[in-house]
Amino acid sequence: MHQKSVLSNGLRIVTEELPYFHSVAVGVWLNVGSRDETEAETGLTHFLEHMAFKGTPRRTALDIAREIDQLGGMCNAFTAKEQTCFHGRVLGEHLPRLVDLLSDLVLNSHLDSEDLERERQVILEEIYSQDDSPEELVQVFFSRKFWGDNPFGRPILGEAEQIAGVRREDLLSYRRRVYRPSETVVAAAGRLKHEEMVDLVAASFDGFANGAPALARRPVTTFPGVYPLARDLEQVNLCLGAPALAAGDARRFAATMLQLILGGNMSSRLFQVIREQLGLAYSINSHIQFFSDGGLLGVSAGTSPGNLEPIMAAIRRELQKMQAEPVTEAELSASRENLKAAIMLSSEDCDHLMLRLAKNELNFGHYIPLEDIIAGLMKVSAAEILELARDLLRPETWGVALLGPVDEAGSYSLS
Repeated sequence: MHQKSVLSNGLRIVTEELPYFHSVAVGVWLNVGSRDETEAETGLTHFLEHMAFKGTPRRTALDIAREIDQLGGMCNAFTAKEQTCFHGRVLGEHLPRLVDLLSDLVLNSHLDSEDLERERQVILEEIYSQDDSPEELVQVFFSRKFWGDNPFGRPILGEAEQIAGVRREDLLSYRRRVYRPSETVVAAAGRLKHEEMVDLVAASFDGFANGAPALARRPVTTFPGVYPLARDLEQVNLCLGAPALAAGDARRFAATMLQLILGGNMSSRLFQVIREQLGLAYSINSHIQFFSDGGLLGVSAGTSPGNLEPIMAAIRRELQKMQAEPVTEAELSASRENLKAAIMLSSEDCDHLMLRLAKNELNFGHYIPLEDIIAGLMKVSAAEILELARDLLRPETWGVALLGPVDEAGSYSLS
């Protein structure tokens, strides 16, 4: 059973009671991410997430670690472009302790100056390690070029130069501005009672108040083109992307199906042609992201320098085929079954159910039953996919990031 309550400060609580589960998953979702930062604030959302685990007036960093271990579950956090989430999963009997812990981390991190200096070094090491991972670095490089001078294009981790100068006052001021109960959702799924959950959250977040009004998010802009970044590597890493749909777009089911058929699994067109038939890459995949006001359809791969032009030509051909003729009934049927199975299997995972509750509330303001999602996917037709492919796969809208031993005179455009 799914229920929703709203506290007097605007904080929303959404739950799914599953009495046959032994565990419960809870997430505190703050509707603030890296796209909500000004240029001077780049990296502060992620920095705050890290600092939450360094201690509060009631718990030291060691206390926090010990409590998580004693509960026998897990507790973690992540920062994305549009949200920050503090989440955990424990046995149902430990729900009060988990809610108390998560609220303490979110609201009461004291941002000690000595802890800040230590965590600064940890974040800098995280940035440096990203620079040493071509698969990650090409994604960061793509975002910077494709989204341009827009918060969407800035790295979630921040820039090393800015992180080196972050002060405690910066974090305190930023937290006061962006952590707002009216923009927060607490989602929980598993062994719980909604009324108990509401009482726990109301008590734990009693002092959470709204400050200044939230700033409007800057509209997304894109800058298509080819972006080579020369590096002395054995392979060239590719990241291609084009604007896609917002989370609330009615065509999202068709977009999900299109992405799956294009490159979403081992039987997809890109994988079968580029890996199995041509042997141009060890792996290639597509992915789709839905944001509040836009989206991204992407393709990622790695190949040797000598195979770069052939693999780009092959990707170009497959995108053109998707635009030229409807997908086959066999592809459509297989994709429907794949997605239906994935949705049903994920419904047995309380972490995934908690995530769905939160995303539905943040994107739509209400719960969407699994049956409705499956029905939406089952109704997608080949004609709808073809129409969407002709919209989303237009070569002039794509960005192409290349990282490695790249010949800038090569033919790498999708046009």
